[in-house]
Formats: sequence, C-alpha cells, structure tokens
Amino acid sequence: MNGINTANEEITRSLEESLNICKQSSRLMQRNLQTGRLMDAFRNCSISLVEMRNSALTPKQYYELYMFNMESLRLLGGTLLETHLNGTHNLMDLYELVQYAGSIVPRLYLMITVGSAYLETPNALVREIMNDLLDMCRGVQHPLRGLFLRHYLLTQTRKGLPLGSEDEEDASRKGTVLDSVKFLVINFTEMNKLWVRIQHLGPIKEFSKRTQERNELKVLVGLNLVRLSQLNLDIDTYRDHVLPAIIEQIIECRDSLAQEYLVEVICQAFSDNMHLQTLDTYFGTVIKLSPSVNVTQLVVAMLNRLTDYVQREYESDSSNEDESETVTEKLGDIKINEEVQQKDEQECPGDKVIPPEYAIQEVLWSHVVEVIQSRSGLPLDCIVSILSSILNFFLRCYPYKPQYADRVFQYINEHIINQPSLRSALHERPLQKSLCAILLLPLTYFPSFSYCLELQNFLPVFNAQDPNLRYDIARMIVQKIIEKGHSLSELTEAQELLGFVSVIIEKKGVDSLDDLQNVALMVHYLNNDDPQIQIEILRSLKDTFIKAGENVKYLLPVVVNRCIFLARNFRIFKCMDWAEKVRLLWEFVNTCINVLYKNGDSLELCLALYLSAAEMADQENYPDFAYEFFTQAFSIYEESVLDSELQYQQLLMIIGKLQKTRNFSVDDYDTLITKCTLYASKLLKKPDQCCGIYLASHLWWQVASGEDSRPFQDPKRVLECLQKSLKIADACMDQLTSLKLFINILERYFYYYDQHCESIIAKHISGLIDLTEQNMRSILISSPADLIASDPRAYASSIWEVANVSVIDSLKNHLERATAYAEKRSEDERWSSIFQ
Repeated sequence: MNGINTANEEITRSLEESLNICKQSSRLMQRNLQTGRLMDAFRNCSISLVEMRNSALTPKQYYELYMFNMESLRLLGGTLLETHLNGTHNLMDLYELVQYAGSIVPRLYLMITVGSAYLETPNALVREIMNDLLDMCRGVQHPLRGLFLRHYLLTQTRKGLPLGSEDEEDASRKGTVLDSVKFLVINFTEMNKLWVRIQHLGPIKEFSKRTQERNELKVLVGLNLVRLSQLNLDIDTYRDHVLPAIIEQIIECRDSLAQEYLVEVICQAFSDNMHLQTLDTYFGTVIKLSPSVNVTQLVVAMLNRLTDYVQREYESDSSNEDESETVTEKLGDIKINEEVQQKDEQECPGDKVIPPEYAIQEVLWSHVVEVIQSRSGLPLDCIVSILSSILNFFLRCYPYKPQYADRVFQYINEHIINQPSLRSALHERPLQKSLCAILLLPLTYFPSFSYCLELQNFLPVFNAQDPNLRYDIARMIVQKIIEKGHSLSELTEAQELLGFVSVIIEKKGVDSLDDLQNVALMVHYLNNDDPQIQIEILRSLKDTFIKAGENVKYLLPVVVNRCIFLARNFRIFKCMDWAEKVRLLWEFVNTCINVLYKNGDSLELCLALYLSAAEMADQENYPDFAYEFFTQAFSIYEESVLDSELQYQQLLMIIGKLQKTRNFSVDDYDTLITKCTLYASKLLKKPDQCCGIYLASHLWWQVASGEDSRPFQDPKRVLECLQKSLKIADACMDQLTSLKLFINILERYFYYYDQHCESIIAKHISGLIDLTEQNMRSILISSPADLIASDPRAYASSIWEVANVSVIDSLKNHLERATAYAEKRSEDERWSSIFQ
C-alpha cells in the first residue's frame, strides 16, 4: 500500500512540475506575442509542449495537462491567423518553419496549430495540408500521446474542412467533401487503433483499471463520427463511402468496448433517414461483433430511434396539416372546399412516414430474429428486451395492423414458453416482470382492446404467467377498456375478454372488491346493436360471473340490469320469434336473481332487482312477467326480510314500483295491491303501519297519464285505507307521534279531494281538521314531561332539524301550512264547503 501511495505521489508531483513549466512558458509566450516576437513565442510554446511527452501521467492527468496547453495553442493560432491576414507573416512559411522543431510531439502540435489556421485563409491549399497533417501524425504511435494529438487535429481542423464538390473550379486546391470524409475516416481509424492499444500499457493486473480509463477516453474517438455526421452528406456518400469504412475498422479492431461504443455512436449520430436505408448494414455489423459485446443495447437503441423518428415525423406532419387548415379557414376570400377528404382515422404513422418500398416491418423483424439466433448464448432477459423494443415499434408505428405485433407473441410462445429447457427460467421474477411489461404494451398503444383480441398468441403468453401477474395484467385490461371507452360488440370478443378477466372474478376474499366493481363497470362496454347477440353476450357474462362465489353479488346485478333494459330493444327490433326471445330473456333475468338469492347475503339487492324487472316488464307491456317478478319480490319480503326497519323501507319501495304500473289486469293488480296493503297493516310498529297504509292508499288511486285514459281507481278502498290509518294514528301512545301522523293523513285527504275522489267529502276533512287542531291544543297545554316521543321516525321531516325550533312548534307550523293550502283554495265552492 505504501508503494502505491508513493507512486501516486510521484505522478502527482510530475504533473505539478509539468504544469508549472507550462504556466511559465505560457506567460512568456503571451508576452512575446504582444510584443510581436513570434519566433520567441514559438520557442516558449515548444518548451510547454515538450511536457506533452510525459509518460508518467495517467490519462486523466494527461488530459489536464492537454487542456492547459490547448488554451495556449488557441491563443497562438488566433494570433497567427490575424498576422497572416494583415500581411505581417505568411502562414505557409510559418508552417514550414515549425517543422524544424527538435521534438516530434511539439513539432506536430505546432504544425497542426499553424496548418489549421492556414486552412481558414482564402486560397489555402486545403487538400495538400490535410493530407500532410494526416501523414505527419503517424509519427506519434504512443497510444495516449497519439490519441490526444489526433484529437487536437480533429478539433482544430473543424472549421477548415472542405464541403464543396468536384464540380467546383478550384476543387483540386480547396478539396471536396469527399476529402473531408477521407480525412475524418483515416483519423478515426488511427485514433481507434491507438485507443484499443491503451489496454496493453502496463501490467496485466491493472487491466481493469486501464479498461476504466479507456472508457473515460472513448468520447475522443467518437467525436470523429460526430464530425462525419455534421458534413451534411447525401445518402449515397454515406452508404457507399462512410459507413463501409467505419464498419470495417469497427469489426477489425475486435475489441468489445470499442465495438459496442462505436456502433452505438453510429446509431445516435447519423440521421434517421440514413439509418432507414442502411439497416441491412447496421444489423449485419451487429451480428459480426465480438461475442462479449452487448448486442441487446445496440438493437434496442436502433429500434427505439426509429420508433421515435416515426412518431416525431407523424406528429409534425399532422401539426402542419392542422396549421394549414387553420390558415385556409382564416382567408375569407378563398372558398373552402367542403369535400376535402378527411384524415383516415385508421392511418398508421409508419405508413405515412416510411415509404412502403422500404418494407420496414419485414426488414426489422427478419434482422431481429437473425440477431437473436446468431447469439446462441444470449441471455433470456436480453431476448425479451429486444422483443419488447420491436413490439413497441410495431404497436406505436402500426397500431391498426396487429398482425405485426402478433409475430412477437408468436415468437415468445414458440421459442420461450413452449421450450422445455426454459420452463424453469419462466418462473424467475425478473423474467416474469419483463413478460408482463410486454403484455401491457398492446393495452397501452392499441386504439382499443379489440385489436388485442386479434393477437392469436396473446392469450397463450398471458396464461403462462404467474397468477399474481395475470391478475395485474387483467386489472390493467379492465382499466384500459374503461379509460378508452371503446366497446366490444362481438360475442367472440366478449368471450375472449372473459378469458382474461376470469382471474379477477375467481379470486376469493374482499381484497379484489375495487377490481370487481371495475369488471362490473366494464360490462357496459360490451354492446351489440342486435339484441339477440347482446343476450348471448350477457349469458356468457353470467356463466363466468357465477364463478365468483360470494362475490357474485358485485357482478351479476349489472347483468340483470342490462337484461332489463335489453327488453326495450326487442320491442324495437321485433323478429319472427321475438315473443319467445322475450320469454327467454325474462327467464334468464329470473335465473340470475335466483343465483344472487341463493348467495344468502343479497336479499335487499334481489328484491330491488325483482322490482326493477317488474317495472320494466310492465312498461314494455309484458304483464305476465311483471306479475311474476312482483310475486317473487313478495316472497323475498315474506320469507327473508325480518328486520322491522328494513321491512318498512322495502315496503315503501314495493309501493312505489306498484303505483307506476299500468298494464296489469284488474284482478292481478287488485291481488298485488291488496297484498301490499296487508303487509303494511302487519308492520311491527304502529307509526310504520300508519304510514304504510296511507301510502298504500295511492295504489287504489292511479292518476291518469297521457297514454293511460282509464287508470285503476277505487274510491272506497282509498277511504278505507285513510280511515284505518287514522285509527292506528289515534292509537299511538305518544301524542307528538300521533299528531304528526294526523297531519300527514290530513294532507292525503287534501290530495284525494283535489283529485275528485268520490269517497273523500268535505265533511270528512272538516272533522279531521277539528280533531287535529284539538290534539294540537291538548299538546300545547300539556307539560313537557308528558311528551315522550317513543318513535324517532315521527320526526323524520326536515322541519324538525331547524335550529332553535322545538318539535311542538314544528308540528304547529306544519299544520298551519296544511290548512293554509286548503284556505287558499276556498274560492272554489268545493273547497269553501270544508270551512263552513
């Protein structure tokens, strides 16, 4: 350890000494440049550059020394160009002069400095100087010194590289873009060789350290390719001259670090259009790389680049079209053609951006398969990563052509899932997550889930996943269907969808309630305009939902409700056997509700569903089915509803549904409402009995509607209900409860009197008003301790909740408002007779 520290201290000391010499020489050089003593400035700069021969420095320390000298050389080069332009010195003479420097490293740095300045002057012999500099740089073969020397050559000649063509008059002197290509390719080749040789400097035990140092220096080599990409080359030059030369050097160097980095630079540096026309060369190169190269990264990088290119160009074209349409609309003097063809909603971005003659789908897929097959030892996770990238390309660039995406799932199914040697690897968590991510891609990028169902190999890959991952994927499927709002209309689509979401349905426990509710919501997106197909879809849903066990109560109700409203469609789309189909539909509804009833924990729900079915059956004029559903609801009420509070609430629901019916025969309707009134009279609490009976009176007095010219009305039974409710109200022990019920009954009398119910006469109302007012006076003179409200429901009205208003005051106000209503109608002779 002490030896290592001593060596590091010596290297640091050597760097400090070199920097001190460079700083001193730089100050002297600047002073001489200011006084015009150019030769002395060259001498000072040469002394500083001698330190670039220091072999004891690490690459990082050498870079520090290099950057300091570059600043001095930049100042020198700027001064030289200025003196040449003002005629003080001639750069060509200076170029020959600096070649007499004693050491090769300072000599070449000075030659590059003077030569690069000369390249920027008019009438410069560009081609000659470029070739000379390239040849002279071969004199430094030390890997580190040569690498930085050529990097300096690359950076200094950037502005002077020719970009002209052979057609120009002075092309032989100034050079052409092909000369620039040759210059950069040769420099790249030599720099890459030097970079690769760095790994052989020093002992073998420091190989990993040198590899790390090489990794830090790779940008110096890659800059050559960046400069090539900035020459604005045409595709022919790139394909025929640039790329082959680069690829040749990459393959010949046989160094995995260099190959991987440089191929990645090619992918990132050159334009997308160039890549589109040289894919065969690119992927052919990937196949020829060393076995230790991570080809996955190179393939994925190209696929992602092409995907982003297609998306970017497609969005740009769409934006330009929108702007063009906006400008056209704003030009009022130009008549807009109303028959302009609208944009095809199913236009694939890839079809619009990439010419069809490229056959990009076939080319990419064949190359991907070839790369995977050429690397027999490629890890499974790398294969999945490549497949994920090509799938991402197909989905984003060709979302309306699922046949391309299905190739990926077919490959996974045949070469991964169904391979016996890989079965154990399929259960590894990282691979499971990667496959899960692949399965989620179609859900993200396909316009609707129906396109996923066109993937014949999607379900086999899905079924091969771990149950927990299948659950997560199924949950995502349901969420995407709901978010995108696209309906699935075919029976086969619905059945295939259920094959995916069955993993949610069959999961036991309460942890999946939110997901089950989403499944129920998803049912609304399974629609077919043909009611016969729609009922088959609902049957498939029912057959799958009953597998949910005790959680079926969260799923089947939506099927029942969909069936109930489907009955209306049968009336619209009547076919030859529509009556039979309606019968089967209602039988199916009854079967679904029976499944819920047998579940034992859905009694309230079953009763509500029967009532909804009965209501719809009556509205659609199917009285027999409506009667059956009401009787089923009554059976549940009689046999299973035991809680008194629940009985009261359920009875109110039954009364509300029955009161809306209009298509029963008189006998059937009379049977149902008589039974309902009987239920009201058998409620446990007397206030409940009273309320139930006076509300049931409405069943005996239906109001005529526009289409109902002869509603069911029985004045005698109305009066009987009201009188019976009065007796029950009078029998209540609590005075406040009794008074509240009396007021409510009085309002019913007013209602029926207004409806011209023959059994309700003014004498009855007058007597009830007197009796109610008498009870009110009796309460007002009673002590508060005597007023014990035994039933909280007597105070259910909102007026009891008004702050600072007592219960008695609320009742008093209620009675006053009720009687005031009748008094306002006293101008009518019928109403005035009440108060006589």
